[in-house]
Amino acid sequence: MKQVNLFTDSPRRLFFHYLGPSIGSSLVTSIYVLVDTIMIGQGVGDTGLSAINIFMPIIASFFAIGLLLGVGGGVLMSVAKGSGNQQLAHKYFSTVMMVAAAVSICLSAFCIIFFDPIMYTLGANETNIELVRSYGICYTLIAPAFIFSASLQCFLRNDKAPKLAMIGVLVGSAINIGLDYLFIFPLDMGMFGGALATVIGTIITIGILVLHFFSKKNTMHFSFRCFSFKTLWEIIKCGFSSFLIECANAVLVFVFNITLLKYIGSIGLSVYSMIANISIVCMSLFNGVAQTAQPIIATNHGAGHHKRVLQVRHIGTITSSIIALVLFIFGFFFPNILTYAFMNHPSDEILALASSALRIYFFSYLFMNFNIFFSGYFQSTLRPVAAIVVCLLRGLVLSSILVATFPLMFGTDAIWYAVPVAELLTFLVAMAFLYFHKIKKSKAFTTT
Repeated sequence: MKQVNLFTDSPRRLFFHYLGPSIGSSLVTSIYVLVDTIMIGQGVGDTGLSAINIFMPIIASFFAIGLLLGVGGGVLMSVAKGSGNQQLAHKYFSTVMMVAAAVSICLSAFCIIFFDPIMYTLGANETNIELVRSYGICYTLIAPAFIFSASLQCFLRNDKAPKLAMIGVLVGSAINIGLDYLFIFPLDMGMFGGALATVIGTIITIGILVLHFFSKKNTMHFSFRCFSFKTLWEIIKCGFSSFLIECANAVLVFVFNITLLKYIGSIGLSVYSMIANISIVCMSLFNGVAQTAQPIIATNHGAGHHKRVLQVRHIGTITSSIIALVLFIFGFFFPNILTYAFMNHPSDEILALASSALRIYFFSYLFMNFNIFFSGYFQSTLRPVAAIVVCLLRGLVLSSILVATFPLMFGTDAIWYAVPVAELLTFLVAMAFLYFHKIKKSKAFTTT
């Protein structure tokens, strides 16, 4: 089979060569959590949904660290390869692997030791702490697996092995789904069964990803001598926007949980648990498009092929826009289908609240797709400040402020408008970054 060439092949051909595997990898990873939520919602009930939502920020933090290292190291590895510096590419890979091992072990130990205090801070109480423990302890013990899975997927995509990355998460996800059903229903293992199924699926995914290192196509080599703090700082700067996407999602879930408990109660928390899990899947689709473009853009940017970079950017924005429109149409016109997917017998009160909340929240996807794609684009073209600003605005600053203040200013129902408004405002900022960068390049061209 002919190998793809990131420098000479058609940008459209390259993009769609990477699109399926990238979206598959990104989407299936999010489905790990989604399947747990649906199965637990059907098998345990709305109290189980609330317990998962309380632990959700911890899950997001595991993936955030994995993406911080994987995307940052992967982008820089591609840029180094594009400029012909293979030794520097090895240095980025080795540094990520060593740091991922050290950080994941420390994080797992910390979360186990202080598990209950952390959960109470995130919104747990005496009525649901046992359910949170049943789900969260198993997850926390295997934190390194989630961090390595997210990191390795990024590196494989940047080493021209997107299909193996997709196969790894597909197989792991299929096993997760099967074990979820077995553990939660026939074996009646409840919350612990859902977490255990995800852990097993993730470990199998890593086993498949590792096969790449025994392939002749592998160009990544590990060495303890390659570590340096300077290299680590470069990786952190480059991957920080991806880290912020996941961390901001964790903070937003926390702010939503606290605000909903204050104004609506546990019913609001159950409804938001559905929205948060649906949002993870939708964001995964947009992340998949951004990750599709990332190795192509980064490699060609490193080689100075700016026309090809713009062509891939154009294809990516159109693709993500089509996905966003389809999602919006489905969520706006068929919200009850989504509610029944998560709950076996939802009450009339939950149905009414979920229908209104879902319709409003789905407007955010019409702008979120652009914000996530351009955040990745700024990363790949080595503009980390722009990428970080976009991520901070959409996921942390604007969303958190609006969630906390909209109910005070406009009433309880206004809480659901916070995220769509935050995404719209962030979109305008992202467009401003593109416009002023274009003006800056034009001035530099005329002066030369």
